[in-house]
Amino acid sequence: MDQTLDKSVSSSAIDARAGSIPTHGDRQRAEVEISFTQNARLRASVDVSSGGLLSIAALVSSILLSTAVLVHVATRDARSKSLWR
Repeated sequence: MDQTLDKSVSSSAIDARAGSIPTHGDRQRAEVEISFTQNARLRASVDVSSGGLLSIAALVSSILLSTAVLVHVATRDARSKSLWR
């Protein structure tokens, strides 16, 4: 009898967790439209989930960090070898 109770408890716990899975309502959506002239327009839209938003943030931060390191290395040698002496 204890085994049937354990099964019912575990199945109700699974059902409760299934309700917390993100649905389409948990997505971020953005749209923009820019008109340069009457004939030249830019229209863009994006639809991103929460996980996708975190992935984009990680990608952008890694690009910015690597760019800062490259600029530091490139200017380090330029300071020691000044062209304007």
